[in-house]
Amino acid sequence: MREFARFIMRGRLYAIAIAGSFGALAVALPPLSLFSGAAVGLVTLRHGMKEGLTVTAGAALVVAVIFLAIAGRADLSFLLILGLWLPNALGCWVLRITQSQAWTLLVVGGFAAFFVVSMHILTGDVIAWWQQWIEQTITQANIEGVTVEQISQEGALALMNGLVAMFFGLNLMLTILLARWWQALLYNPGGFSKEFHSLHLPRSLTYLVILLSALVLTGVLDGGGHVLTDLFIVAVMIYLFQGLAAMHGMAALRGLSSWWLLPLYIGLFVLPPHFIIGLAMVGVVDSLMNLRSAPPPPPKT
Repeated sequence: MREFARFIMRGRLYAIAIAGSFGALAVALPPLSLFSGAAVGLVTLRHGMKEGLTVTAGAALVVAVIFLAIAGRADLSFLLILGLWLPNALGCWVLRITQSQAWTLLVVGGFAAFFVVSMHILTGDVIAWWQQWIEQTITQANIEGVTVEQISQEGALALMNGLVAMFFGLNLMLTILLARWWQALLYNPGGFSKEFHSLHLPRSLTYLVILLSALVLTGVLDGGGHVLTDLFIVAVMIYLFQGLAAMHGMAALRGLSSWWLLPLYIGLFVLPPHFIIGLAMVGVVDSLMNLRSAPPPPPKT
């Protein structure tokens, strides 16, 4: 990874080539969007917002040319600009000037919350809007064996708006963290771990999230499709990262190998809903009690 990051930082054209090519490939392999966005983020972290926007514009041109040649359309480049590169560049710029992953995470959560609220305002009925979108997607992709009724019966349709915002925030924050890790590999070895271990969200926000959780989980709201339910899902995403920071910080404080955290990441892939909620709860507790504080010294004998 160090050599890959060093290649990106060889010059503007190298960064544009990586961001653009991986952005185009992400259509077939979505995880590659992380590398595309992180290339823009690394440049922004190192050289500032102006250079990050220059690389964004160049990468968009690369994607536009590729898809004009392949499919005769260039709209994907605009989707990547709005949904990946610009939010990522702004998040990395915030991280550059604040040196705080907590503030950056709050900005990412703000983006996701803005998406939630905007969809409710613009559509009027987000459930109906997502139902129509899914029907069109299934029809255009000619997917067999899947119907909107099945998705609705499983309860996913009512939570669709919040889940989309959650995955948007997850992808954006992971992209920023990847860019920061690359920067640390090149210019500040060991700096990423120290910064991540100190990620700590404001306690006042935690009190608001606890109140929001009580409203959602006690059934006071009218079920899925409510804006507060969607914002609760976004809050789970935010505190997931604090939970991860807390687990890594506690392991480092006790001198444990990072291998001790491997079951945690396996669980995130095998049983994501359970582990995401569990880590978010750890993040809430850590915000209130600071689980990463140094353990008390052993009693004298």
